[in-house]
Amino acid sequence: MREGQPLPSVPPVKLNAAEPTQPPPKRSLFQRFWSKLPLTNQLAIITTLLLMLSVAVTSISTTLLLENTLQEQVDSQLVDTGATRTVGNQALTLIKNGQANPIPSTYYIYGKWFDGTSGQLVSSSTAEHYGIPNIKGIDFSRKAVASYKPNPFTIESNIDGAKWRAIILPISSADGKEYIGGVLIALPLKDTADAVDHTRLLLGLTGVAMLCLTATVATLFVGHALGPLREIESVAGKIAKGELSARINVTQSSNTEIGSLQRSLNSMLTQNEHAFEARTHSQERMQRFISDASHELRTPLATVRGWGELYQMGGVPPEQTDEVMGRIESEAKRMARLVEDLLQLARMDEGRPLEVTHFNVSQLAREAISDLIVLAPDRDTQVLTLEGEELEEELFIDGDRERLSQVLTNLLSNVLAYSPDGSPVEIAVGTNGTHTIIEVRDHGPGIDPADAKKVFDRFYRTESSRNRNTGGSGLGLAIVATIIKMHRGKVSMLNTPGGGATVRIILPNEYAVVE
Repeated sequence: MREGQPLPSVPPVKLNAAEPTQPPPKRSLFQRFWSKLPLTNQLAIITTLLLMLSVAVTSISTTLLLENTLQEQVDSQLVDTGATRTVGNQALTLIKNGQANPIPSTYYIYGKWFDGTSGQLVSSSTAEHYGIPNIKGIDFSRKAVASYKPNPFTIESNIDGAKWRAIILPISSADGKEYIGGVLIALPLKDTADAVDHTRLLLGLTGVAMLCLTATVATLFVGHALGPLREIESVAGKIAKGELSARINVTQSSNTEIGSLQRSLNSMLTQNEHAFEARTHSQERMQRFISDASHELRTPLATVRGWGELYQMGGVPPEQTDEVMGRIESEAKRMARLVEDLLQLARMDEGRPLEVTHFNVSQLAREAISDLIVLAPDRDTQVLTLEGEELEEELFIDGDRERLSQVLTNLLSNVLAYSPDGSPVEIAVGTNGTHTIIEVRDHGPGIDPADAKKVFDRFYRTESSRNRNTGGSGLGLAIVATIIKMHRGKVSMLNTPGGGATVRIILPNEYAVVE
């Protein structure tokens, strides 16, 4: 754009303009009625209507076919009669001679000659039952008779509801050279109509019975077929009420739609339950972490704050300054250890995988004892078999070497804190074939059986160690228990024969990863 050129106009933009919403389309009375029906009734009604349509089409087709067949039989009889001229010639002779003897059949015969002579023959029973054809309007002129073809046609009767099937043939002279009149031969269609009506009534009654039976069977069958859906609805209600362990009873093969749906929903419910449990456990761990941290940090923080305020107020003599600073440093270190232990427990609670390797557990025990000798050279330390002999066998297991090393370090630190100085310490290692057993033994005051079941709980301290002077966080044995549990092992606290405490660890020799 060149300098000085005016800017193009921009249409104003309406902010927060609410777009008009279209009302939902109105539904008809039938749509509202249909939407309120259960699926069972809807399917039963659809099935019944389809069968009704099928029965109607079948009935109409059957009656039409029957009517056409019977009429064709009458037509064939008329055509055959006209071709042979048997009945017609006899009747014409009687009519021409003025004789009134009726023919013994259901035929109606009317003859008319071009000289004006005419007459009809019909039995009294036939006339009473079927009436006589209404022949008014039929042209018997010479030209018309000559043009008629031997094709049957239908004419009305003088009785309501009755009809006749008729054929018109010319009357030839004696020498056959010319036409001298015409003859109408007819047969009644009332019997045919009655047969069709009876068939139609029978088909109608049969159809109604079939429809009633089908509607009943369809309702029962569809209700039974949809039974699993009602169970799914019931299980969904239980899930909504918090019963997450509810499952659908699988009643059909996986090849069916219902069976596949049942299995898919059960799989989804299982995943949802596991996800909910994992979320619940995560929340519980977080709450426990916060509760534990706030509980344990309260005392050292109060101590540090108290000494700091006392120092600021000038309440600490110069000769005690170093002591006070030492106390503050000690409590700060204790808080650091506590926070580190809490974070480690939190990371393990998250289920972080182990770095599993195949390593020498006998060598691990010897390294732990070597570290203990540096910290407490006055103690008698040994690595033994479970029977009390010097360990010479090299035992191997699958596990996270670094974390199992931390287990032994925590246990030996516990021994140093709660057993008398100079008392002996042993680590015993052995196997029963499938599991490796590690025992850390001290010869201190031992432990009360009531406390032995609780020492691996977080922040649990026995009565003899509640003064916190040991500087421990109360989480060392909890970390031990968590690591051993991650290895699918067991840990327990026992009393050492002759006095003292023994921590026994049982670990599987082979660690199989479980998905």
